[in-house]
Amino acid sequence: MKNRRHVPACQAAVGQLCKLSRLSWRVLLMVATAHGLGSFARHAWHCLHTCLACSTRDILWAAPLQCWHLTMVFLRVLWGRVRGSPRSPRWSIGVELFVEGTRPRQVFNRNWERCITPALQMLTQLDYYGELIARLFHPGVQLELNTQGCPRPLTWVWFPDKTTSAPPAAPRLLPDIVLLYLHGGGYWAFTGKSHLEYVARLVKELQKGVPARVKACVVDTRRAPEHPWPAPVEDAVACYDWLRNGCNYEASQIVIAGDSAGGGLCLCLLLALRDAGKPLPRCALVVSPFTDLSRTEEEYPMPEALGTDFLPPEAALMSGRYYTQGVDGVDPRHPLISPKYGQLHHLPPVLVQAGEKELLARDSVEYARRLEAYGGSVKLEMYPDMPHIFPMLVPLGLEDGRTAIRRQAKFVANILRDGPEKTAQEKVIKVLVHDRRTQSFEDLRR
Repeated sequence: MKNRRHVPACQAAVGQLCKLSRLSWRVLLMVATAHGLGSFARHAWHCLHTCLACSTRDILWAAPLQCWHLTMVFLRVLWGRVRGSPRSPRWSIGVELFVEGTRPRQVFNRNWERCITPALQMLTQLDYYGELIARLFHPGVQLELNTQGCPRPLTWVWFPDKTTSAPPAAPRLLPDIVLLYLHGGGYWAFTGKSHLEYVARLVKELQKGVPARVKACVVDTRRAPEHPWPAPVEDAVACYDWLRNGCNYEASQIVIAGDSAGGGLCLCLLLALRDAGKPLPRCALVVSPFTDLSRTEEEYPMPEALGTDFLPPEAALMSGRYYTQGVDGVDPRHPLISPKYGQLHHLPPVLVQAGEKELLARDSVEYARRLEAYGGSVKLEMYPDMPHIFPMLVPLGLEDGRTAIRRQAKFVANILRDGPEKTAQEKVIKVLVHDRRTQSFEDLRR
C-alpha cells in the first residue's frame, strides 16, 4: 500500500521533468534560432555594405535594367507556355525561367566586371541558400562543416542507413566510399555550400545502388583572382592526401567528381596525382568540364547559337583571365590549367556528361577523344537541349538531370563491381543512349 501511495507523486515528478525538458529544448531552440538569425543578419549586412561600396563605381542603371529583364523573361516564358511553344519541350517552366533569367543581356556582358562580377561575388558570400535547399529537398541529409585539421574548409554530406531504399540489415559487401567533390564557378565564384543539394542527391543515388556506405566531402577551394592558379590544384591535391592519410581512406575508396571548373579541376587532379606517383582514385565523374582555357572569343559559339544555355562566352573568357591573373609567363595550355592538353595515359575511368549545344560542349567532346586516343576508359554522354551543369537543375523539375545522376550512380556501381582491370580493357568511348535522344559519340565524329 505504501508503494501505491508514492505512484501519483512519482507520476507528477516525471510530468514536471518532462515539462522542464520540453521547456529547455524550446529555450535552446530559440537561442539557436536567434544566433542563426543574428549571424545571417550580420552576413547580409556585410553583403549589402559590399554592394553599396561597389555602387559608387558600378553602373547605376544595372539594377533597374536587370529587374526589367527578369520581368520581361517571366512574361515571355509565360506567353510561350500559353501558346504551347516553350524553348524546349524537355524543360519545365522552372528550368526555362532559370535559363532565360540567368542568361545575361549583351549590355551586361560588355560591362562584365562592373555588372556581373559584383552580383556573383555577393551570391558567393551569401551561401546559406545551398544548405537550405539541400535540407529542404532531402530532409534526412546530414551536413557537417569541418574547418579544423583539414587543408581547406569542407562539408561532409551523408545519409543514415534508414533513409536509403536498402533494408537495414543489408550486408555491406564493400568498404566505405567517399566522394571528393570539387565545386564549379569558373575558379572565382561560389563555394562548396552552393552545391550541397546536387551532392546530396548524388550521394543518395550512390548509396541506393552501391552495397557500401557513401559519404561526400565537398571542398571549398581557394578562389581567383585573390588566389590564382595553381592554388585550386594545390587545394585539391592536399584534400585528396588528407582523405588518404588523415581519414585513412584507400585510393580505391575515393571517387572524385566536379562540375564546370570543378570538373576541369578533377581532371587536373588526376594528372597531378599520376605525375607525383601517388595512387589514383577509383574513378571520376565530371559534368560540363572546363578543359580548355586557351580558347579565344572567336573560338566560342556566337550567343545566338546558345539558345538552350545560359552561359555566355564572356563567362569562360573572364574565368580564364581571373584564373591566370598575376602569374607571369603561364601558358593557358599547361596540363594543370587545361587538362585537355595533357598526356592522358594511365588514368582511371572517367564519365563525362554535358549538353549537346552548351558553351563548353566542345571541351567535353575533345577531352573524351584525347582520352580515348591515349587508351583510357571514358564514357561520354551528350544530352540534347540541356544547359550548362544541367544535373543541378533537378529541383526545378528537369527529368534529364535526374537521369544523368542515375547514370553517374550506375557508372560508379559498375566500376566497383567489375574492378578497374575489366574497365580498362574496354578502351573505347561508350555513350548510353538516353531514350533515343542522346547523341552518340559516333554521331559527333561525323
